[in-house]
Amino acid sequence: MSLLIKSGEIVTADSRYSADIFCENETITQIGKNLSAPAGTEVIDAKGKYVFPGFIDPHVHIYLPFMGTMAKDTYITGSQAALVGGTTTLIEMCCPSRKDDALASLRTLLSQAVGKSACDFSFHMGVTKFDDQTDAQLREIVNRGISSFKVFLAYKGAFGVDDTELYRTLKLAKELGVVVTAHCENETLVAERCKELLAAGLTIPASTTKAARPPSRPRACTT
Repeated sequence: MSLLIKSGEIVTADSRYSADIFCENETITQIGKNLSAPAGTEVIDAKGKYVFPGFIDPHVHIYLPFMGTMAKDTYITGSQAALVGGTTTLIEMCCPSRKDDALASLRTLLSQAVGKSACDFSFHMGVTKFDDQTDAQLREIVNRGISSFKVFLAYKGAFGVDDTELYRTLKLAKELGVVVTAHCENETLVAERCKELLAAGLTIPASTTKAARPPSRPRACTT
């Protein structure tokens, strides 16, 4: 199937200009003025409109089991909403709990997305523990096309890793050429501040009162 987008204002990373775009088999093969197309080509008149690459949203939660709750979206609803906003690729967080199996969690997410998502998708693989099976599992996950890991320095007992697990994850990521993203909070400091606030009876969110509440997550927790 071929597609010709005519007379739009093309917006790239470094320029803007009016031209036609011709696509074959979902690949742009020509950009130029007054392009012609074979019979049967779908033609879109984009005069007066912008034509730009689809957005990539690198951090989404669609299928999200999280501490006893579930996200409301599905890959059908979430991907359709993404396309309406111009996002043509999304990257979901695959974040198994510490008791879950990483490969099984990835397979579960794939079962939710494959054949259902209206746009392209990929995953960040959450490394929420690093035991005797983790090294081999992460290598297999990378072999399947995943190119980034996510680690949590908070949420101890649920998703959080300790310093040894963090080191092993970073070491493996360097070997495999994988990007690592991190949720950077000082979990111990947050827990201590929560205890202090509870002991002082400060349990109402600051936004519901006129009085300022000391934060349970001061700036030092996240920098």
